[in-house]
Amino acid sequence: MESLRELVAAVPVGDVRVEFDVEPGLALGDEAALVVYRLVQESLTNVLKHAGPARCRVTVGTGAERELVVEVVDDGHAGAPQAGRRLVDGSREGGHGLVGLEERVSLYGGTFSAGPEPGGGFAVRARLPLPGGSGEEKG
Repeated sequence: MESLRELVAAVPVGDVRVEFDVEPGLALGDEAALVVYRLVQESLTNVLKHAGPARCRVTVGTGAERELVVEVVDDGHAGAPQAGRRLVDGSREGGHGLVGLEERVSLYGGTFSAGPEPGGGFAVRARLPLPGGSGEEKG
């Protein structure tokens, strides 16, 4: 999880404020850690490119179904233009980053969603199975 902390810390300060919340003691195998890293990296890149002045929260932890839950949610200053955002269903113009993330998460056996939040902003969410179905690896 240290590489994720470094990634979040590297986000330029100024128009975007990022909060990072990771479940204490959470340790992942290399494959899951790479999926999570790429998901957070692409999501933060999109926040910087498209959200304008915003607050963003990155959350990584285990869900009720003993799965890994990753969320990157920004407030995009409710009402800010979202024209550059691309939904997973392709209904908006934009790059292929989120589509690639959906494919990566799917290959890992997880579920993925990305889209505008009801009150403004944008959310990227993924749920990934934990190894062996027994929950997180504690280290």
